[in-house]
Amino acid sequence: MNVICSKENLKRNLDNALRIVKYNSTLPILNNFLLSTEKGMLKISSTDLEIGFTSLVPSKILRDGSITVPAQLLSQFVNNLPNKNINLEVKDLKLYLSCDNIRASINGLSAEDFPIIPKVKNDSFLTINSKVFKNSLNCVINSSAISDARPEIASIYVKISPDQIKFIATDSFRLAHKTIFVLSQDLKEKIKINFEKSRNIIIPLRTGGELLRILGDQNDNIKIIIDQNQILFDLDNTQLVSRLVEGNYPDYEAIIPKSSETKCYLSKNDLEESIKLAGCFSSKLNDITIKTNSGKSQMEIFSDNNEYGNHHAKIDSEVKGKDVAIVFNWRYFLDGLKNIDDDELILEFNGDQKPAVIKSAKNNDFFYILMPIRNS
Repeated sequence: MNVICSKENLKRNLDNALRIVKYNSTLPILNNFLLSTEKGMLKISSTDLEIGFTSLVPSKILRDGSITVPAQLLSQFVNNLPNKNINLEVKDLKLYLSCDNIRASINGLSAEDFPIIPKVKNDSFLTINSKVFKNSLNCVINSSAISDARPEIASIYVKISPDQIKFIATDSFRLAHKTIFVLSQDLKEKIKINFEKSRNIIIPLRTGGELLRILGDQNDNIKIIIDQNQILFDLDNTQLVSRLVEGNYPDYEAIIPKSSETKCYLSKNDLEESIKLAGCFSSKLNDITIKTNSGKSQMEIFSDNNEYGNHHAKIDSEVKGKDVAIVFNWRYFLDGLKNIDDDELILEFNGDQKPAVIKSAKNNDFFYILMPIRNS
């Protein structure tokens, strides 16, 4: 193999491929990149057997071929090269690199030893604008459980039907729910669903995080192909293949309140600012107290720390129903607020021990459910 490509293109694709690599002492080949030629370009592949990544780098191909080389070493070396063209040549299981006056050789292994990255083939697919997909995934991903003890909630649940795509995530303390209305005027040209029937899938949290990084600021179409236990995200020259989580997602609809005893209408910006200030004085539990005062059309926010001091703020709020005093994790509360674009906000409560709902007063495409952490 002998190829020439720009340092910028090579570096970007190596960086994306490196994030998939997880150090493996029992199967050392997984610590390597597979470099090969395909479609007149340099192809970079990496896998940890759960996620597979491939990307095509625009290159000048002088000779076809392939090799696997240590991923961390190659990425680190290329990152520190000058911003000029790089020549990569394979001879006798060694990768020779030259850039300007710099020369190096890296010992490699046969490409035949590299695991095969599965091909996901299915006539049913979803095509969606990458910005629309990334925004929806971003709205829920922080609410997924981080621990792998329960894989079904260390994930993003996606429900695909002809008229809606729903993204749901929960860690049992909060739940984020984002809906794409496929047939809405501003989206129907950006989404194409070619499924014979509705599909519900569970995407691992790590896959979702890697996908967000790969998408970056792209504004192209992403093609999503799903088979029984795998999913392929196809961005033309970049592909991400992942296993899907097996099993059933929790019955999240059972915890969505059907009604509320208290509704508060207020400014998101005012509330967000007050919660950030209250967080400065919260305890190790990250607890803040929210109280409604319907008589004065106010919401009060308190925090207290025996070591540092305390905080108390009042913000204007139209309060309908019973007054309530309820304690929340302020960091979790902000996670919900940041995914609401409108300034007009509705908070719904059912006493101090049941989950609260946070949503926009104008749009119904996103809501956030948050459990209180204790009695006030």
